[in-house]
Amino acid sequence: MKNSVSFVVFVFIVLLGIFFLLPEPVFAKMKLENGVYVIDNIAGSATINKRKKSVVREEAKKAAYNTLSEKLLDEIMPGIKEKENYDAVLEKVSSKISGLVKNFKIDSEQVSENDTLNIVGTCKINERALDDLIGSDIITLLGNPRVMILVDEKVGGGSPFISTTESELLRIFEQAGYLIVDPDQARTLLNLAPATAFDDPVKLSQAARTLRADIIVIGKATAGAYAKQKVHGVTLYGVSGTVQLKAILTQTAYQISSKTVSSSTGRKPVGSVGSGADRCFRSAAAQAAEQIVYKIAYNMASAGSVIEGINVNIKIANVIFSDVEKIEKQLGELKGKLFERSYSNNFLEIDFVSKYSARDLASFLSEHGVNINSLTTQTINANVVKEIQKEVIYKNSAISVKISDISSYSEAGEIENKLRDYLKESSKELSGKYNDNTLEIVVYLPDGAEITKIEKNVAEFLEKNGVKIESFSSGAIYGKLNVDNEKSGGLLNWGW
Repeated sequence: MKNSVSFVVFVFIVLLGIFFLLPEPVFAKMKLENGVYVIDNIAGSATINKRKKSVVREEAKKAAYNTLSEKLLDEIMPGIKEKENYDAVLEKVSSKISGLVKNFKIDSEQVSENDTLNIVGTCKINERALDDLIGSDIITLLGNPRVMILVDEKVGGGSPFISTTESELLRIFEQAGYLIVDPDQARTLLNLAPATAFDDPVKLSQAARTLRADIIVIGKATAGAYAKQKVHGVTLYGVSGTVQLKAILTQTAYQISSKTVSSSTGRKPVGSVGSGADRCFRSAAAQAAEQIVYKIAYNMASAGSVIEGINVNIKIANVIFSDVEKIEKQLGELKGKLFERSYSNNFLEIDFVSKYSARDLASFLSEHGVNINSLTTQTINANVVKEIQKEVIYKNSAISVKISDISSYSEAGEIENKLRDYLKESSKELSGKYNDNTLEIVVYLPDGAEITKIEKNVAEFLEKNGVKIESFSSGAIYGKLNVDNEKSGGLLNWGW
């Protein structure tokens, strides 16, 4: 028993001695000072193997750069290591990091018993330069998120027709790699007023989800004259402006970044308050956007909002409703994630996230009857050829249906689908288009069909289901969607 205790004590002392003799583990430390990252304790090593020490030292520095790349990514995006494309991003950063490093200083170096040179160093990296290096890669990793930008801009109390701030923000975010939701479309379809939306992120997020926006950048921009003088009979103004931005994650209404920047005409007065405001807004918007444009992506990546795959924006012209369904069903075969952004004037726009590149998708669409007009790494522009022959065959046996006051494409599509189901036994085909809140459907009938009878049945069917019929005769039916669905008892029954 006594010998056993002595042996245990002996083993413990030996292990303790080995522990203290082992070199102290080195962990990189990082801090941000005035826009510059300062990184200490960057370790790297390389096998000597009878090579020149200068060559081995450079190899050890490269290994230290790999350690540095991992530290940078982990610092600015906690949890990024868990993402599927992390290794690819790390490889890109590691291959370029040496160009960012300023004054890499080797603080210590040591040759270990296994013929290895171990170095520990310190360096500095400019924050803005790092953003420019990895920002676009992170945005690609996220699947090129969709951004909705709305700005309430006022100059001297009035609102200009075109927002300089909004235009500048759109330019910078699009250039960074984000997909942009059309601001005019947002205002029209969602009836959004930036002035009121700025202070109500929950309501704004609910509205933005309708347009499939992942991020909302909402802003306030104000400008006015702070000085006025006459020089040789000409009135000159000193103008100052402020731009305030908030970035909100649509899914949770959580604010992920914000920035306020002010600018002025300074010692260069201008001939009008408006031109001075433009100058101030452009400068302030650029500064604010450049400071948050990549921070938004970092926050999304850290929050686990990554959409794995390549996001390709697809725009197809000359699309009727039946084509929309076919195209989306065909893309569904590729097992990607489809986001329908808009459909108007027979023009379909969708985002498709998958493992396929734009070139792959273009080939696929081309094989399925879509003509490709142009493509880039992230976009496809195409069109569907109209089947003119069909109109000639059916022109003497068709009913035209026009329904106004339809507020959205989804409502229009629902009406067409329901009518298609209702007439599947008595019609050859339906084709429709939706424009200016009006749905136009042509119902092609088989030879010998009783047009008058079918026309009456269609009018009665629509009226029972929430459409107020204004007139029908000579193969044409005109109606208006009854917005009081509860009283009509129709459209609510269709699952809207």
